[in-house]
Amino acid sequence: MPDVPDRSSRRTLLLFVVAIPLLVLAVYHRTFTYPFHFDGQVKIQANESYQKLDWNHFPRGPRSLVALTWRLNYLVDGGTLVGYHTVNIAIHITGSLLLLGFIYLTLRLPKTAESYRDHAALLAGAVALLWAVHPLQTQSVTYIAQRYESLMGMFFLLSLFCFVRGFTSKYHSAWYLGSVLACTASALCKEVAIAIPLVVLWYDRAFLAASWRELIGSRWLVYLGLFASWLIPAQLALVPIKHHNEHGTVLVHEFDFTADETIRRFVGPKEYLYSQAHAIPFYWQLTVLPMGQSLDHGWRVTYSLVEAIWPGVLVVAALGLTIWCIFRAPRWSFVGGSFFLILAPTSSILPIQDIVFEHRMYLPLASVLTLIVFGIYEGLRRMEPEKSPGSTHLSAVQLLSVVLVILVVVYGGVSIARNEVYRTDESMWRDVVAKNPNNARAYHGIAHAYITQGDWVKAIPYLEKTIELHPEYNFSEGYGDTFLIGAKKAIEIRDLELAVRLLDLSIKMNPKDSEAYYLLANLLQHQNPQQSIVLLQMAIKHDPENSEAQQLLKQLSQ
Repeated sequence: MPDVPDRSSRRTLLLFVVAIPLLVLAVYHRTFTYPFHFDGQVKIQANESYQKLDWNHFPRGPRSLVALTWRLNYLVDGGTLVGYHTVNIAIHITGSLLLLGFIYLTLRLPKTAESYRDHAALLAGAVALLWAVHPLQTQSVTYIAQRYESLMGMFFLLSLFCFVRGFTSKYHSAWYLGSVLACTASALCKEVAIAIPLVVLWYDRAFLAASWRELIGSRWLVYLGLFASWLIPAQLALVPIKHHNEHGTVLVHEFDFTADETIRRFVGPKEYLYSQAHAIPFYWQLTVLPMGQSLDHGWRVTYSLVEAIWPGVLVVAALGLTIWCIFRAPRWSFVGGSFFLILAPTSSILPIQDIVFEHRMYLPLASVLTLIVFGIYEGLRRMEPEKSPGSTHLSAVQLLSVVLVILVVVYGGVSIARNEVYRTDESMWRDVVAKNPNNARAYHGIAHAYITQGDWVKAIPYLEKTIELHPEYNFSEGYGDTFLIGAKKAIEIRDLELAVRLLDLSIKMNPKDSEAYYLLANLLQHQNPQQSIVLLQMAIKHDPENSEAQQLLKQLSQ
């Protein structure tokens, strides 16, 4: 059982319990009115089902707990931006405090080295505070739709916290039940929660149980409950393969466009694994030096082992060190093991359309920051001179506190600056373009921002760039109708040049739109009769009942 914390430890803990919420609010204080972005606009803002909470609309299946929170947001305050952001920030603060509690309880366990136990409150608080204000977390907190990640992470940490309390408390059954329930809740938020039973198992063997026999004999019922949560994501096996294809999972393809043809490449487990050899070191770099952050990095797939081998050496070395620690330093193995286990569902061999997304580091970031904080502490402690009467040298703990303040100021400042990117759709997507000028999705995002404002003229060049970079870009259903409406308005005000450009885009987005072919043919009939005839033939092909197109074609053919 852990020792009862002394007065100094209690004061330090209280300091962090107060500091974490205040600093998180300081970092995110300007984000409360930032708009929905990208999929949040479609999945939440424009989804009328989220405005209803009755049995017919009650969320079911995977990720249903997050869907329930969207409905509750609307029920409480009508779905205001302040409401959505408040809940996201509250989730992050709660997760940060749970991380503080989990690390603190772990450091107070009998198996923990005395040098760590004596300063458990400071070390735990340092990791939790850095995790709370780190710039990598902004995507999971400010980007409203990524509540999937943060809420999953909060329940993930709650499950770990309850588990270790179950070991240290006389009310162990209640705490273990809480761990199972939190695990189930996490699985109802996002599939990454499948890592919880494995992470808990690793933790148990590294910190608590003296043997596998003791572990299984004492807590087999707890593990039965934890592993039962796998039944929730297992429902995805029943989802039609077409759904996976549409959402860019399992069946993933990448396109290359030449002047003569479109090359469609299948991305399998091997190619995705090669790509993650680049992604994981990139996550490490962003942890230490958060430069080059982007909502949508738009990385291309790595198809060659040769291209993956050098960054892959770093990943394999980290994996090898984790395995080595299992036998020589089992408690340290948990830090590396939890990192790889939590990343595994999205960053191993299961193909997903996007190679890199920063929100995937929401929980694994804690493992990397733990290594950084403890590495700094160990370095300072080993360099600490022997104390002598009247010595004015700062102790390792004091120096660590100074370093912590510096890092919090730096990372917190970068987070505030990073959050400014999310102020508008346009600023967010312009940042993406600045980081990757060949990202078709980013140009479409800028165009959509202008369309929302009703500024067709500014939107057109970005849509044309989108189609130039990705001629088979998957525009959302009905998107071409928006441009058809815009073209009709342009015709009404006699801006024929704008109308032609909008109709051309409408056809590219919806090649079966008979009305768009007819309107464009009508505008071009005097300038280019031959092209008009071709357009009218396409209009009739897609709608044989289009009498206007038939009549105009008859006139032009005479």
